[in-house]
Order: sequence, then structure tokens, then C-alpha cells
Amino acid sequence: MFSAQEKLDFATKPGVLTEYRKNIERGLNGQFGIFLRNTKTNTDTHEYMKGKMIEKLQNPYLEEKLIPPWSVGCRRLTPGVGYLESLGKDNVTVAYGEIKSISERGPVCDDGKEYPVDVLICATGFNTSFKPRFPIVGPDGRNLQDEWAKEAHSYFGLAAAGFPNYLIFLGPNCPIGNGPVLSAIGMYPSVSVLTKRVAD
Repeated sequence: MFSAQEKLDFATKPGVLTEYRKNIERGLNGQFGIFLRNTKTNTDTHEYMKGKMIEKLQNPYLEEKLIPPWSVGCRRLTPGVGYLESLGKDNVTVAYGEIKSISERGPVCDDGKEYPVDVLICATGFNTSFKPRFPIVGPDGRNLQDEWAKEAHSYFGLAAAGFPNYLIFLGPNCPIGNGPVLSAIGMYPSVSVLTKRVAD
């Protein structure tokens, strides 16, 4: 939250808001070193985050299940404020495994236990493919929906081979790692754009 004075300065003093935004981006870009695998910065950051997770969990079983063995940056960084602490509360039961059936009271897991719940939310995952929702046909008649049906490949997340009129941001193989997307793509909109082909 910004104070009333900060809001006034942003609105009335030229350059104040720009400098504020530059400082944020400078700080984020300055942290890139933590993602360089097997460097001292990367290793130290991993150990620090691991220590913080142990401190918040206070449970060897959950520590074994939740603390990742991989380097910082291979996945999203450690969960947000309050999440890990919530898993150790008296009114929370963390159950790992498969749900075999659903009774009137709740799920019955492969450990044979029934877990009564008030609300059961089924999260079946996300569609992480880049298959377009509409046909995009290249000059040779190939449809990008078919080309990317199983695995998508692009040039720096911007273009697809054989589809010269198709331009995308944040496409397959995009070099975005962790952190805010907006600063990583230089404030470009994350949209797909079809461009008109210019005749030779």
C-alpha cells in the first residue's frame, strides 16, 4: 500500500513513479544470480529456503514430502506467507496418496482411511499445451493445431517454424524462468498476434 504522500508524488512529480518502477525492476534483475545452478549464490539460497521451510513446518514427515531436492529456479520458489504454517495446524490433516473412492463423508484414500470434509474440491490439473484454440494454417497447408498437438516447439517463444504470419509472446520454449512476467518480457502484452503477410 502506498501512503497518501507517495500517491501524490507519483501523480504530481515528474519522474518519481518512473524511478520507483526502475528501482523495482533493477532489484528483480539483480537477483538473477540465484538461478545459476551450482553457484555459491544458488546453493546458499537453496540452503536458506530449506531452513526457512523446516522452521515453518516443524514436522519431519511434511519436510520429507514438501522440501524439494532440486536447485532454486527449477520450479517456482517456495510458497507464500502462511501456507506452510497452515499445514501444521490442529484442524489440518495432510494426506498423501490416491483417492480410491468418495463416501458420503469425504474421500477414502489408498491408505484405507476416510477423511471427512465439508467441501471437496476436485482439481484435475491444467492444460499446459500450446495447441491453438482455432486453426492456424501455414503456406504448406499444415495446421499448427496438429503440429503442436503433442509437443510444441517455437523460436524463443516468439515464432513457429512454417507459420510466417504467426507471432506470439510467452510461447513454447520461452526463456522466462522465475519472477514477474511483466519485467521479464519488457512490458509486452501476453497475447497472440496474427500479422498480415507482406508480398515479396
